[in-house]
Amino acid sequence: MQKVVSAGIPQGIINGTSSDTAQSLSDLGATIEINTSQPGGGALKRQAIFATVSVETNAVRFACGTPTTANGHLLQPGDIVELADVHEIKTAKFISAVAGAHATLQITTEF
Repeated sequence: MQKVVSAGIPQGIINGTSSDTAQSLSDLGATIEINTSQPGGGALKRQAIFATVSVETNAVRFACGTPTTANGHLLQPGDIVELADVHEIKTAKFISAVAGAHATLQITTEF
């Protein structure tokens, strides 16, 4: 059994598809920043504080920076990455581990 940690208010699950170029969570369709209204007016920009990414199909490489098909942490289907820092969430990128064999990723961000 896998343990899944939650640290904030989830924004729902997004299905992303890796590609042959490195993609950020935003590129994959996840929301990593939201604007909320403040009492008395005005908006407050909030950053995601936690993200869960699970690999559903095909392998990907992951890095906080720019992975390549040869460099980065290799993630297989069934693997889960938990990002628990605003900087990690902003800089995390994913790329298909094998050119043309794209992965389906399930992504949940929390605020």
